[in-house]
Amino acid sequence: MRRPAQPEQGIDCLSLAPRERGLRDREFSQRIKDEIFSAEKETPTLHTIAYLGPEHTFSHLVARRRFPQNRLIPCVSIAEVIAFTESEEDRLGLVPIENSSGGMILETVDLLLEEEQPLFIQEELALRVHLALIGHGGEPPQIVFSHWAPLGHCRRWIEKRFPKVELRVAASTSEAAWLAAKTPRAAALATREAAAATGLSILHYPVEEGIVNLTQFVLLGRKKPSPGGRETSLVFSLPQEPGSLCSFLEVFRTEQINLKRIVSRPVPGQPNTYVFFVSLEGSDEEGPMERALRKVEQRALRCRSLGSYLVQAPYES
Repeated sequence: MRRPAQPEQGIDCLSLAPRERGLRDREFSQRIKDEIFSAEKETPTLHTIAYLGPEHTFSHLVARRRFPQNRLIPCVSIAEVIAFTESEEDRLGLVPIENSSGGMILETVDLLLEEEQPLFIQEELALRVHLALIGHGGEPPQIVFSHWAPLGHCRRWIEKRFPKVELRVAASTSEAAWLAAKTPRAAALATREAAAATGLSILHYPVEEGIVNLTQFVLLGRKKPSPGGRETSLVFSLPQEPGSLCSFLEVFRTEQINLKRIVSRPVPGQPNTYVFFVSLEGSDEEGPMERALRKVEQRALRCRSLGSYLVQAPYES
């Protein structure tokens, strides 16, 4: 949490007394000021963390695991997370960027591609998603609620066990749990925490289809990330001419830099014009990446680094 007001108030009070006490008191006052500023500088800031809510979603689970002591703010959309994060330097935002079953989270990508967007990626986090089927117990469910991604991932598992079940899309896994709690003969694909929050029973855990279900998140902030990053992400646009993308990517091949992901998105209002998002293995503190970034800046119409950042080991849900 930021505490800018307290040191200033203390300094003002100290400055009133020594005016008539001579140099010694002024030196003492200055020494106290220096100690206050030094203590404030050394006190770690607990950032406020915005995440895609509501509570008891997988985003909330990752936020709590990564920041157990911080204030967590649930937001209703990815756009709201990013707007909240942009407004203050001591705020961070956690948003999903890719799911191993559903692909890229395009809302996140589109917001990162905006030209005036001031944020950097601070970390990449991941969650191995293990879904729970939660419900009232007793008779088999007639309706299963969930977010579209879990429904798609588990559709065959559900239909195999409950052939006549109706699948209904909810805004989040948390909302799905609350809908199921209010609906007779209903269940939800959600977190185990959502079952505890809504009073539902865990009917089956984990709901697996034999396919790894990994969701990756990025932690965003206004400051450049700390040194020691393992991956670098770029946003860029290219001239409308043959071979421009090939020429851009060739730089990274030459420097033996591995391309982790690439996404192209249309520029609103400009037909057949695209902007790209790429993630690369390596840090901009290293020679190969440093050389590559200098070269690609000359080949792009626009090229902005979102920073070199740490990649954390996946959490388990």
